[in-house]
Amino acid sequence: MTTQSFGKGNRGALLIGTGTYDHPELPALRSPEVDCTRLDTLLRDPEIGAFEVQTLIDADRSTLEQAIVEFFLTAWGDDVRLLYLSCHGILNRSDKLHFAIRQTDPERPANTAISAAFIHDVMEECRARSIVVILDCCYSGLFLPGAKSDESARFEEALAGHGRVVITAGTRSQRAWEGHHPDGETPAPSLFTGMLIEGISSGAADLNGDGFVTLQELYRYACERLHQAEATQTPRMGGEMQYDIALAKVRKERKERSPRKDRADNRSRKSAGTRPRHKPEPWQTRAALGPARQPVLSDNVLVVHEPYRLHVIDLEARQRVHLIKMRYPGSPALCEGLAYFPGKGGPLQSVDLRTGKPRASHPALVRDGLLGVSKDALYAPTQDGSLYAFDPSTLRPLWSFPANELTITSAPQAAAGFVLFMARELQRSGEAADAGSNRIVAIFEGREAWSYKTEAPLSPDWAVTDHGVYVVVQPQGPSAPQTIVAVTPESGEVLWSFDTKARLASAPVVADGVLLFGDVDRRLVALDTKTGDRLWDKEKKTEGILLLQPFVVGDTLFTADRAAKLTRWTLPTGRRVRSQDLLVSGDRQGSLAIHDGVMYATDSKGDVHALPI
Repeated sequence: MTTQSFGKGNRGALLIGTGTYDHPELPALRSPEVDCTRLDTLLRDPEIGAFEVQTLIDADRSTLEQAIVEFFLTAWGDDVRLLYLSCHGILNRSDKLHFAIRQTDPERPANTAISAAFIHDVMEECRARSIVVILDCCYSGLFLPGAKSDESARFEEALAGHGRVVITAGTRSQRAWEGHHPDGETPAPSLFTGMLIEGISSGAADLNGDGFVTLQELYRYACERLHQAEATQTPRMGGEMQYDIALAKVRKERKERSPRKDRADNRSRKSAGTRPRHKPEPWQTRAALGPARQPVLSDNVLVVHEPYRLHVIDLEARQRVHLIKMRYPGSPALCEGLAYFPGKGGPLQSVDLRTGKPRASHPALVRDGLLGVSKDALYAPTQDGSLYAFDPSTLRPLWSFPANELTITSAPQAAAGFVLFMARELQRSGEAADAGSNRIVAIFEGREAWSYKTEAPLSPDWAVTDHGVYVVVQPQGPSAPQTIVAVTPESGEVLWSFDTKARLASAPVVADGVLLFGDVDRRLVALDTKTGDRLWDKEKKTEGILLLQPFVVGDTLFTADRAAKLTRWTLPTGRRVRSQDLLVSGDRQGSLAIHDGVMYATDSKGDVHALPI
């Protein structure tokens, strides 16, 4: 079968996603929005899809039907029309297929949903030569949590026919799976659509290497990737196709040309017999079973944490070498090739990351997720309300501090000779519970040195350095803007405060005298740590809400967002340099890892990517 090139016709894509439903029998779906956002970015890119894209998320019936009519009836000749739907699919009492929208009543789909018959009728009148329909849809109430289909689905029969092609997420006897979502702030792509996006963005779906990703190649690629992932899901293709349709081009890697002087210098160095230094090759390996925290480097191994498991990846072997199981879901503390976490019942234990074998232990019953290693000491809040400092190698106690009427709410950190932690006052009888921490406490050699107390709750997001402690105060409720307050680590004296325009998307980070954060309105902000003044002249925005802390290497800033963009910026000016496609796993208080010129990131499926910088 020959392949139709991009040609001269108009290339249009209509992406429809519905994840919010008013009816209680239709559970919410988190994948449709991120799926549509990522597809929109790829298909719109002139170097990849070159489509004119319209994306509708959680739109009403009137808006959707009008958009579908305009989308198909304005096309003709060599035009390409691609319709994508991600939502619940439901059958009425006559076994006819409908696509659910926010206002859909499952008992009355004819009047409250978009019928497959309506789309079929509009497509019959479309004069475009190439029509593609991709369905990642579901039935409600007939599947396991996270599933998006039912065995009686008849997608192929409902929409297939002459002059059109339909690709579905699975057979009518299989379920199409949503992504695994670690929390409400971090939706993951659906399994099927995630494979389509992966194949297009990486160019891996160009199976014959001709520079184009065709419809059939993309379909075969998704089938193979789902098989490799051992997913109980097999996509199906139906319809009639006289030629293969080119959906995307493979973006060529741009090679930066060296200035003439540099090229001359390179020639002279080569002639002198010096071997050129080659840039490391990127690679990828499976780590976790789904979304997990970002990797942490410890003694030349990467550690990826997901609840109850630690995945240890050897950088030389480029694969997971150990799986360490834990009794509790919280993150461990890591130091020089050892992991620290509570054992059964809570006693402190350590495990060698390279061998997976237990090392030292201590009977102190510690609290899960609050262990911290800082300044060559391990700090462990205990279940009886105390704070212990241990020698990390032997777990010999160095000192202890009775927290008395305080509950420690953060992993302690050391700065300027003090040990600092967030705490909340114990609730007295008849008092309402606090919404969060309300003070910072500083310890010196096992004794309280000072504390900084606020009337409003403190967010768990903070940054601690030897020159300042930067806390986030929530004065007016969980969805309101916040205030960043800088205090000295020696005394708790307030240095400055900064009112944000929206709540933070991740914990702030401090590097080279700059405090960086992103908010839920996609603003990226840089502040002078000494004064709290803004450093960039113009407002900067990321394409999506940040999923991690910003990360700084020298004068370069890296961000990763929900629009599946890993972006490089210049730190002094805030100028965007370039972006690449990668949807990382959300980690509000974590960041990327850097080692020997390579950046390591965990993606939304649990794979670890090694990316040369």
